[in-house]
Amino acid sequence: MKKNNTPLIIVWGAAGLSLLAGLLLTVHSLNGISRTQEILLKKANDIRELAGMRSQANRYHALLTAAVQYPAGSIPLETLARTTVPAQSMRLLATDITPSVPGWTAKKVSVEFTDIAGTDLGKLLDAGAIANPPWTLLECTLFAAATPGRVAKATLVFSTVERSSAGN
Repeated sequence: MKKNNTPLIIVWGAAGLSLLAGLLLTVHSLNGISRTQEILLKKANDIRELAGMRSQANRYHALLTAAVQYPAGSIPLETLARTTVPAQSMRLLATDITPSVPGWTAKKVSVEFTDIAGTDLGKLLDAGAIANPPWTLLECTLFAAATPGRVAKATLVFSTVERSSAGN
């Protein structure tokens, strides 16, 4: 007797078709995963770039806020010295005003003191540091005096940065 193999062929055919369909769906899914991965990497790069832009905007805003609060002019160094150490004779040697970035100027002032006490020099440096904007000591030349605690001659070069009167 011969058995009917038709149902078995149909089952094997259906299994083969299911296997083929499964393989096709797997390949399609793997292809979709790589495309999704590319999209996600692009979005992650965009987010990093946006975060960098936000950080840059925050720094710019902080600098702009600080610039608006920064005084338009500095206390003249001569005035600062005369109020801090009024008993000392001082001579203004040179003033150099250099335009910096738009709206800002850099100022460099050279002064000379004769027969000044070391403590008075310290007071002047402290007063310059707490001025708004501050005066920074760039150079200092001291010549010793015969009297203890005194300096025969002191030549100091200070600098500051201030907003230009035409600046914002």
